[in-house]
Amino acid sequence: MLLILIAFVGVALLALLVVVRRRSLSGLENGFLLTLALTLAGTGSLSAVLVGFWTADNAEQALLRGSMDDLDADARLVEASAKRDIAITMNQMSRIAQGIASHLPPREFKEIGRDLATLQRVDRTFLDLQVVDPQGTVLVSSGQSADAPLSRIAVAFALEGEQFVSEGVMREGSSQPTFFLAVPIQGGQGKPIAVLIARFDLLYWYQDLLKTLTFGETGYAVLIDHDGRVLAHPDAKVTGTDLSSSTAFRQARNGRTGWIAEADQAGVRKLMAYRPVKNPATVNAKPWIAIAQMDEQEALAPARAFRYQAIAIAVVVVLVSLAVAYQVSLYLKRPLNGLLDFVQRVRGGDLTARAQPQGRDEIARLEGALNDMVLGLQERDRVKEIFGRYMTTKVSEEVLKGAIKLGGEQRRVTMLFCDIRNFTTMSESMSPAQVVDFLNGYFSDMVDAVFEHGGVLDKFMGDALLCVFGSIEEMPDHPRRAVMVGLRMKALLAKINGERNMAGKTPIDIGIGIHTDDVIVGNIGSRRRLEYTVIGDGVNTCQRVENANKDFGTTLLITETTYEAVQSEFECRPMQEAPLKGKTKIPRLWEVVSFRATSAT
Repeated sequence: MLLILIAFVGVALLALLVVVRRRSLSGLENGFLLTLALTLAGTGSLSAVLVGFWTADNAEQALLRGSMDDLDADARLVEASAKRDIAITMNQMSRIAQGIASHLPPREFKEIGRDLATLQRVDRTFLDLQVVDPQGTVLVSSGQSADAPLSRIAVAFALEGEQFVSEGVMREGSSQPTFFLAVPIQGGQGKPIAVLIARFDLLYWYQDLLKTLTFGETGYAVLIDHDGRVLAHPDAKVTGTDLSSSTAFRQARNGRTGWIAEADQAGVRKLMAYRPVKNPATVNAKPWIAIAQMDEQEALAPARAFRYQAIAIAVVVVLVSLAVAYQVSLYLKRPLNGLLDFVQRVRGGDLTARAQPQGRDEIARLEGALNDMVLGLQERDRVKEIFGRYMTTKVSEEVLKGAIKLGGEQRRVTMLFCDIRNFTTMSESMSPAQVVDFLNGYFSDMVDAVFEHGGVLDKFMGDALLCVFGSIEEMPDHPRRAVMVGLRMKALLAKINGERNMAGKTPIDIGIGIHTDDVIVGNIGSRRRLEYTVIGDGVNTCQRVENANKDFGTTLLITETTYEAVQSEFECRPMQEAPLKGKTKIPRLWEVVSFRATSAT
């Protein structure tokens, strides 16, 4: 049972370890705390159950060992009693034999017979006494039949000058076997002249002895012969009962000592301790069997009481383990919930959130590390914000992520160049502060339009700006986005001029050129200062297209490569062929008028 329990506890602990290692409860909202509580409570509970049953089993084994010790003591007592009683009786018979020898032959046999009968009446263990001559004739008897000696074997041994003890047949009217004791009656020349033989009831004393060898309310000892018959029992009525079918008897008959629990002939479960006992006979001495037995319920009552105590202790340990697990989970839950709230605030963009480390343990160090991380995020956002003031936000994000490599790569992009007409003349009537104030307001509106459609601000060039679409990320519709930004700039120009008109200022005019071409995109510059920009003939072409607005009296012109990509979405008017300044090839140009009625804005 204990081995099964140990195996069960081992399997349970292994399963618990698997649950912890695989984080099987991680799918639950409080999976970590449940895992911790399960680990503490499970380990404590299983350990308490194992220790409790192990202690109870040891107590039961100790109780059984105590029963075996008691039985061993009882068996030794039976052996010692038999040896003592035989020795006393043999000495007594030797003295009687000496008295008989001193009176033979003058003394009358009748007088000797009366003396023997008196001895038999006084000592009830003597069932019969005889004096037998060397020829086997019964000379004197204590009152029984004198036709034949009690035991011819006993006579033969005694005539050899030896004392003799043998187990005999059961006496009439009794279920107990008797013993034959024989001593020689020595003559004047030291030779036996006769034999004193007695039929002796040795078990008479055992019957009284076993009545005193009781323990508890149901415990008693039984003495059984080699054939399984009860020799002595506290209840004389049971004497002679056949117990050869008992497992305890069969085990002891094979020379074994131990204990067993089985039902007796009445069907009552008994705890039986057994061992062989030396037979006092000198010939044909088959060992007897001593069995101490007690009702199993009574025998194991102390162990069961202790087991109940162990179970109660195990329950207390389980409850304590659960309480400790609950308190530990609460101890960890508070800082973990605080960390979770803190991380949620940071994830929501609140970089002012701070954890409050307490102590120097792992959780406190984690809180400190998270605070450092938030400071790093704040610094990153500050750098990103500063970068955003000098370059487009998308470029600054890519730079901070390290996604933009040094050098350049060829990509097909769409470029938009926008310039204010006659700005030099207009700025002559303005102070430098007014010029800066005007450009800041103007560029704010125009750059916002570029960013709204995913464009990248390449650079400011005085009153002009260059922006690129499709230079950083994949943007299949970059021509369409560029044209939409151009139309948005025309709309913003109307707003700006409306505000200037209301302020009594002269309206401004702009020119916008859009061109799609293959250029080099990347970090260009020196080792100390780099600029993320586009380089190639397409950049010059885009600037010349913007300048052509002056010749055609238009605001938004696109090249043929851009037109091919957007002609289905925008109303465009073809321009007459005209050379561009600095370009030998005459490109086809279109003015973008508006969106088509069926196109998506």
